[in-house]
Amino acid sequence: MKIGDLVKFSEECYPEYKGLIGMLTEKKLVNGTGRGPMWQIMVRGRVHPFYVRSEDIIAIVGSGKDKMIGEGL
Repeated sequence: MKIGDLVKFSEECYPEYKGLIGMLTEKKLVNGTGRGPMWQIMVRGRVHPFYVRSEDIIAIVGSGKDKMIGEGL
């Protein structure tokens, strides 16, 4: 994933963003957690108020299928 990519929020974790698409605007590495990076996301023309875990967003990929970040890597 890279800045500028389009994503959807996990509906389980973020039901208020159901059906909306956001754009990754900043990547934050979290040392010592054993998890992937966290992301700042712009949605509805505003930056989401806090960083979102990679596990809680779904990448919009060109093949027409959604893929959870980190799955199948």
